Amino acid sequence: MSIQTTSFAGRHFAADFNGTTIGSHTAETFDAALADREIVEGATEGFVRHVFVRNFTDALSGVAEITDANRHLLRSEHRARREGELPVLTRWFPAGSVEVEECEWLHLVLYSREQLAVEGLPVEADWGIVSINSATGPSAAPLGPTAQMRNALGVEQGGNGKPLDAEAYAAGVAYWNQWATVGGE
Repeated sequence: MSIQTTSFAGRHFAADFNGTTIGSHTAETFDAALADREIVEGATEGFVRHVFVRNFTDALSGVAEITDANRHLLRSEHRARREGELPVLTRWFPAGSVEVEECEWLHLVLYSREQLAVEGLPVEADWGIVSINSATGPSAAPLGPTAQMRNALGVEQGGNGKPLDAEAYAAGVAYWNQWATVGGE
């Protein structure tokens, strides 16, 4: 299985990204280093594949637990992740406002080459990385409700066309009511 970081996932290598940020590598050096790592397979759901690798970068956890002591530090804004995408409500802790733990695992969300072509993100590899998330083990946190809604809106609005699933949505709400991403201003 060949894997390549997409231009969309390149945001993880920018210092002002909200979420898991990698400063020790570029997308190209990340891909090269990834080729030499043992990958733990997770779920495959149609054109989406989840894989895990022990953290070999300087990435810290991209999330922090929301507590009564830090809730006042949360920021929110309607944002689009890229040009032409529907802005949606985003919530985060500014970088440096909360302590984050070292990231033991990286959760890579991969899309098939065919799906990436539909979304205008062509890759030469079999699979393209669309997201790099910190993880405490080889398992994924639930996808956030905003991301699930964006996906259901379709490619035209920045999603992937996957319909909403009520159970997955409820799991996302429960998790993301307790956690928020960290990064940016």
